[in-house]
Amino acid sequence: MRFNLISDESRKLALRMDLVDIYTQRWKPGTPFDLEIVRRTPHRSAGMRAYYFAAVLPPFMEELGYDPDEQELFHRQLKITFFQIRPDKRGIYRGVPSVFSNESDMPVPDKVKFVEWVIRKAAQNGVYIEPSEGEHEHKTARVGSIAQREVCPRRLSNRAGGPSSEGS
Repeated sequence: MRFNLISDESRKLALRMDLVDIYTQRWKPGTPFDLEIVRRTPHRSAGMRAYYFAAVLPPFMEELGYDPDEQELFHRQLKITFFQIRPDKRGIYRGVPSVFSNESDMPVPDKVKFVEWVIRKAAQNGVYIEPSEGEHEHKTARVGSIAQREVCPRRLSNRAGGPSSEGS
C-alpha cells in the first residue's frame, strides 16, 4: 500500500494511523512489514508533452521530409534511438518506454533529458526549436542555445531504427 505524506514545518510526517490499521488488518497478528520512505518525484508533464508535440516534433519532421500523419512513427523512432532499444530475433523493437502517456512512470527529469536530446538532434539537422514558455523554459532555452552552437552535422543513426534525412 502506498501512503502519500507531506512533512510539516517541524519536518514531521502526519500519518493517519487509522488508515494504516485498516490496511494491515488483512494479515495475521505479528506479520512483519517493511516501511520505506522515499522522496516523491514528479511524473506528470502535460506542459512538456504539449510543447514537445506542438513545437518540437512538427518542424523537425518537416525538415526530414515526414508527413504530419507520421508523428507517432517519428516519435517512436526517436525513442528507439534515444533509449538504444535493439530489435529482437524477429526484428521487432519491444519494450520501447512510454514517455508522455498517463501510464508512464518515467520521472520528469528523464523526460526533460529526452526532449533536450530531440532538440539537439533537430539542431544538428538545421532546425531551430523555440524555447518553451513554461516550467521548463530555463533548461530548454539553455539547451537550445548549446544545440545551435554544435557544428557536427550528424544525422540520426539508422543502426537503431532512427530516421535519417538522407534520401528524403
